[in-house]
This record gives sequence, C-alpha cells and structure tokens, in this order.
Amino acid sequence: MEDKSDTQIKMDLKDSLKDSIIKEALNSGVDLRQYSQQVEQQLQEVELVSVQDYVNQGTALAQLHSQFTHCDAALERMENLLSTFRSQLGGLSSDILQLQHQSAQLGLRLSNRQAARSLAGQIIDDLVIPEALIRHLLETPVTEPVFSEQLIILQAKLALSGDHHQRCSRAAQDVVPVLGALRIKVVERLRQFLLLKLQQLRRPLANYQLPQNSLLKHKSFYHFLITQEPEIAYEVRQDYVQTMSKLYFSYFKSYSTRLLKLVDTNSVNKDDVLGSEDASLGAAAAAAARSLFGRAAPSARNSSSKSTVFTLGTRIEVVTNLEAPVLVPHAAATGTSAGHKGETKYSYEIVFRSQHYALADNACREYLFLCEFFHVERAPAMELFQEVMGKTCTIYMKFVEEYVSTCYDSLALFLCIQMVQRLQYLCHKRAVPALDFYYESLISILWPRFEYLVQANIQSVRDCDPSRLYSHIDTRPHYVVRRYAEYTSAISAIHEHNSITSAMDWTPRLHHLLSTMQEEVEGFTLRLAAAFTKRKDQLVALINNYDLMLSVMTERNREESREAARCKELLSARISEFVEEILFFHFEGLVRFVKDCEVMLTRGHNEALRNEERRATQTINAFMAGWKKSLDEINREILNLFPNFKNGTNILQATLTQLVEYYHRFQKILTQHPFRNVPARADLINIHQLMVEVRRYKPAF
Repeated sequence: MEDKSDTQIKMDLKDSLKDSIIKEALNSGVDLRQYSQQVEQQLQEVELVSVQDYVNQGTALAQLHSQFTHCDAALERMENLLSTFRSQLGGLSSDILQLQHQSAQLGLRLSNRQAARSLAGQIIDDLVIPEALIRHLLETPVTEPVFSEQLIILQAKLALSGDHHQRCSRAAQDVVPVLGALRIKVVERLRQFLLLKLQQLRRPLANYQLPQNSLLKHKSFYHFLITQEPEIAYEVRQDYVQTMSKLYFSYFKSYSTRLLKLVDTNSVNKDDVLGSEDASLGAAAAAAARSLFGRAAPSARNSSSKSTVFTLGTRIEVVTNLEAPVLVPHAAATGTSAGHKGETKYSYEIVFRSQHYALADNACREYLFLCEFFHVERAPAMELFQEVMGKTCTIYMKFVEEYVSTCYDSLALFLCIQMVQRLQYLCHKRAVPALDFYYESLISILWPRFEYLVQANIQSVRDCDPSRLYSHIDTRPHYVVRRYAEYTSAISAIHEHNSITSAMDWTPRLHHLLSTMQEEVEGFTLRLAAAFTKRKDQLVALINNYDLMLSVMTERNREESREAARCKELLSARISEFVEEILFFHFEGLVRFVKDCEVMLTRGHNEALRNEERRATQTINAFMAGWKKSLDEINREILNLFPNFKNGTNILQATLTQLVEYYHRFQKILTQHPFRNVPARADLINIHQLMVEVRRYKPAF
C-alpha cells in the first residue's frame, strides 16, 4: 500500500506539472506556498463578490419563483383537459370501427344478392324455351344455317336441364317435359336427314364425294345425336360404314379388274434372264443350240421388246409422276398400239400406280372424313377406317399377290416397291397413318418376289456357258454383259432416285444382291475370255466387256457407283496388261533388254551388265529397223480390236505412252559405263523425234 501511495503521489505531481499556471509559477521562481496563499485570498474575494450579487438579485429570483408556480398550475389544468379529450376520442374510435364492420357486412350481403340474382336470371334465361326456338327446330329445313344455330342453343338447354344441381329446381321441372318432346322431334328430323344423305351414296354412278361434303357441313348433327341419342348415332354410323364399305369394294374391284386387263403379260417371261440366249443371233445359231444342248430357245420377240426387260428407259417416270392423273380403263382401252389393235397395253408398274394412287387418295380423304364427322381419332379412327376400307384393301392385296406370283418383270416389281414407299410418305404428309399396315403387307409380297427374280438372273449367269451362246466366240462385247450393265444400272437408278427413309430398309440386301451379280458377271467374263488360247485375245475380250459395262453405267449416270468403280479398276488393270502384251509382241527385244538390265543395275551386277554390249547393239539395230512399221501395226491393230473408238484411242495413247517410257529407260541404260562405247548408239533417234512420230497416232499426247 505504501508503494502504491508513493506511486500515486508521483503521478499526481506529474499531472500537476502539466498545468500551465503551475508551469508559469515554476518558471518565474515564485515560492509555491506564497503563491498558494495568494490564490486562496483571491478566491475569498471572488466568493464575497458572488454573495453580494445574489443578494442584489433576490427580488428578481422571487418574481421568477412566482412565475414558475403559476405555470405549473396552468400546465396541470391543461393536462386534465387533454386527459378528458383523450378518453372521449377512444370512445369515438370504437364507434367508427363498429360502423365499418357493419358497412362491410352490408356490402357483402348486397354482392351475394346481386350474384344470386344474376345467376338465377341466367339459369332462368337458359331454361326458358323461346317460341322462335321451337318454331325453327320444327319447321325450318335442317339445311338452313338458322336451324344449326338453334340446334346449338337446344343442346345447351338440354345440358343445363340435365345438370344434377338443376334437376331439383322448379324451373327445370317446368321445362324438362317440353325439352324432352322437342329433343325427340329434332332427333327424328336429324335421323331422317342423315339417312337420306346416306341413301344418295347408294345411287348408281353417283359421286359419293358430294354427299360427303354435305355431311361435313352438318357434322354438328351427328355430334348432337352422340350426346342426346347414342343409339341413333350408332345406327347412322353403321349405315354409313356398310354403305361406304360396299361402295369402295365394288368401285375398286371393278376398276382394278379392268386395269389389270391392260397389263402387257407377253412382255417378260421366265426365260428373260441375263444368261438366256438372244433370239437375235439368228435361227441357225438357235437351232444349233437346241440340237447340241437339248434345250428349246426362247420365243423370238423383236429386239425392242427384249430390250425393255433389262433397260429402264423412261419407266422411272412412273415414280417421279406418282400424283399424275390415273388411267381411265375405258379411255385406255380405246387406244391403239403395235401388236394390240384397238387397245393399249401397259407395263405392270403403270397399272399399279393408277390402282394404288387412286386407293391412297380416296383412303386419305375417307380417313380425314371419318375423324372429322364422327369425332374420332387415333385408335377409334383406325378401327372405323378398317371397317370402311378393310375389304377393299384385302381385295387389292389379293390382286397384287395373284399377279406378282406369276410376274417375271423384276424392274416393274422394284418400281412398285419404290412407289409403295412414296405412297406411304404421301399419306403421312396428309396426316393419315391408316394404310401403314397395308403398305407393309405389300412390301412383304413384292420384295421376296423381286429378290427371287434377281437371284434367278444371278443363277442364270452362274450357269451360263459362253460356248453355247454363240456358234463361235469372238472378242467383241457379249450381250450378257450388256444386259447386266443395263440391268444393274436400272436397279441402282431406281433405288438412288428414292430419297425417302423407310422403316423397312432393304438397302443392305439390295447391295448384297448387286455385289453377288457383279461377281457372277465377272466370273462369266473370265470364262468367256478363257475360251481363247492367246493371252492377247483374252485381254481384248475382257477389255471390251469391261468397257461396255462402264460405258453403259456412265451413260445411265452411274459413273460414281460402286459397280462402276469396280469396272474402272478391272478395266485399268487389263488395259495395263494389254499394253505390256502388245509392246512385248512388237518390241520384244527392247522390252526384255530394259527389264533385264534394270534388274542387274538394281542388284549391282556390273560384270553381267558388261556382257550385254552385243545384245544392246542387236536391240538398237532391231528397233531402228522396224519401229515405224510397228507403230503403224499397233495403231491399226488396236483400232480394229476395240469397237469403242474412244476406248481404242485411250488404249492406243496408253500403249504409245508406255513405249516412250520404255525408250526413255532404254536410253538411260545406254548412258551407263558398259554401253558408252557401243557404236550403234549413234544410230538411235532422239526421244523427241520418237515423240513427234507418236503424236501422229496420239491426238492428245
């Protein structure tokens, strides 16, 4: 404690020393005790002066005290007055709240009564049956617009009177008997009208679309029957279904039967396959074939008829013009054509298009009519459509199955397959899925038969013996190869022309068939070439046939196809081999010398190369003695061997180009050390002179 006191004293002294007055006293050297007494004396003097001031102001302070007293009394009276006013305001606020509550209750009652009055008035207005309503519904013709308007009003009144909340009202009980009687009369009138319209559909040669259009204008009649008298609506619906089912069946059966009589059944038969004999080869060749192989030749038909079996021609137009006007049997039967006096015959795909486009067009219209008039969609619509069009689709499928089972025109069948796919797409564009099952069934009939016929053509090529198709075999293009080129181009063109994606994609199977057919035709060309003993003749036969394939494919815009690419590959390989063959025949010494010496140079056999000096001299002399004559012979021989001038010219160019290449390599070899002293080198012509001579045969060199 003593330490703390000292510390406190020190701190107090330190704080005192900071005072300005103390600092000033210390700085002046004054004694602090005297200075303290002086200060105390001054304070006493000030105190005495202050007391004197208070005494002098005593009267004023008494007056001030009196004023404070009066103010306190006035404020107290005001406080009492405000307290009384406050209590009175509290009572008024309670009265105002009570009045507000009463006002809200009165407003709610008023609103409820107005709403009830409006609702009751609306119900009464809805239940009241005006005289004009009764008069129009009983007397106005049903085809008039005012009748339809009043019918809608009646339907609304019937719905209101039948509501569960309204049945117990006295107003509803008053009008229900009247509405019931009116409903019966209206239902009777609507039934008579609809059945009369259906009777118009049964008239012979009647245009059934006109009554259908009239029915669509009054589709509200059937909707009224559905809601008010379902049994009558069912009767009308069944009458329509039976009527239209018989009408469509009769119409399309007659139409299809008459159209099928216009099909040219003699255009293609089972003998019209790739590997069959060509009747245009002459009776002698056919007779020889019969005696030699014991097989009757096919019936001779003119070449134009035969060509349509494997060529497409304008037949693709039946797919591109799918929505063209259909054939009219009577008008078609009055035309004339060669071989069919008094009537025109058509290929099957033309008749098929008319049959099925007419069916698709009518089926789409019928499906949309059923959905709109009978107020059905999806599954119910499909069932109703099947009741109407089911028999027609069945008879159509039977017609197709009967014809296809004996049909040998594979192009016609493939065109039909493409048309089925396009017809299905057309139906989908019109929002009609009802024929999907029918089209899938058609594909299941058409595709297996088409595949069978293509396999038959493949088998005919596989079994084909080239020696029995000619009295003698030559190197010209074979007609079986031409048939194949036309046939595969036709099938590919039909397939590629169709850009519609189908759920049933047969593209892989088709490509497999075409690949198999190409393999068999390649095998046939090899068998054909094998009949020659000389390799050059074999190559000429192969080149001519490959060139024919490629030319036909190019002409048919099939240059970029896989088949054409394969033909180009085979043709290029055989041409390269033929060029080597013909150059070896005419310039054997030059070719052998170049090849042998290049092998020696590659292997570094310099000693063996020195032994070839004499051979080099012989080669130079032989070349210089007959190179011009050989060029003329090559030119004449190539142009005679290849009937396609363009192909022959290309082969000639390739041959002469290869000759220049051999000569260039020959000169390069002669620059080697062992041959620099060969005297005959000076007799050689310059390569530029050779190229000048070559240009006479090569226009594009």
